[in-house]
Amino acid sequence: MSHSPSGRLRPDGRAVAARPSPENHLRAAFPRVQQYLDERIDRCYGARHPMLHASLKTLVARGRRDPQEFALPLLVHAAIRGGTRPAEPVAAVHALWWRAANALDDVVDGDAGPRTYGMDGSAALTAALECGYGLPLRVLASLPVPEPLRRVLTADYLEGWTAATDGQLGDLLNEPGRVGPDEVREVYRKKSGAVYAMACALTARLAYGAGSAVAGPDAERVAAWGEFGEVLGILAQLRNDHEDLRDGAGADLRNGTATYRLAQLLHRSDRAGRERARQLFSRAAVSEPHHRELTELLRSPDVLRPCNRLLAELRHRAHALLDVLAPASPHTALLRSRVDAEARSADVCEQQERPTTGPSAGVSEAPVAPRPRPAPGGEGAGETG
Repeated sequence: MSHSPSGRLRPDGRAVAARPSPENHLRAAFPRVQQYLDERIDRCYGARHPMLHASLKTLVARGRRDPQEFALPLLVHAAIRGGTRPAEPVAAVHALWWRAANALDDVVDGDAGPRTYGMDGSAALTAALECGYGLPLRVLASLPVPEPLRRVLTADYLEGWTAATDGQLGDLLNEPGRVGPDEVREVYRKKSGAVYAMACALTARLAYGAGSAVAGPDAERVAAWGEFGEVLGILAQLRNDHEDLRDGAGADLRNGTATYRLAQLLHRSDRAGRERARQLFSRAAVSEPHHRELTELLRSPDVLRPCNRLLAELRHRAHALLDVLAPASPHTALLRSRVDAEARSADVCEQQERPTTGPSAGVSEAPVAPRPRPAPGGEGAGETG
């Protein structure tokens, strides 16, 4: 016996093709973004700059990726307009920024080893400058948009680049004992928040068109999308901090990085506890027992409570913005899922996922290994929910 096809039928009895799910819609765009990146590198550098061409190809193909790099601009555009194609150049720009930033970060942290992604380290750093600065500006300059819109897109990118650079310098130069939680949060707002804000604002400007280049409702919507990106970026940085402790690597402590959690601990109101934490921190980079004890203090309820309050505050703000900006889009649910994944309470995350092989799990006398990196591509099925 034959059966009629499932789903809705047209008046003539033929089945109506089902629309792809938001997840599949997003996945379908990733290869196009990658192809766009490859073609743009070939076009800009292939014949005239062969050394830079080869280095950029390697950096883009083998460099460490950010899980949100393709997906975030595509999701924002889909939430506003329903489609992803106009945002694919912005997804490429966002990916280029992260390849450059991660290359610099890996070299500074010593995670790259004697060669960076198969290249000489100096060559990788030189390529990273073009990857994060020159090539994204070339992409934006090539967009088929009115000149006033192109100018403001370029300004958005440059402001994001500058703010993120300032934040990265704060991350490198701030001394944990001298900066409090508010100062660290400001570093996070620039270091990570500015990059996600840039990606969201660029995408929203393309979605709203030329009207977003001048003062008015469209420009206000762009600013709100930028705020959403900023909040998501801060959440992502906080999650990165939690994962560093959860995985047992403790690279932030060894590098003397002023994280939000460490600032809470070193500035606690209990004087005896504060002094003990500062003593432990002064030895944590060279002493495993001090490192372990300090790590346990960073997981204590007194430290987790203010961290979780901040996570809840940021999560609420991100959802409130989405309620206004794109309440009815099916793609908004994916943006909400991303917010919730980043904003999980630190204690819940660590109870579920921290190592369980003993009190010194993940700690050894050997040099600290790099934290696990997102797999090449970074935008698989796990990245869409």
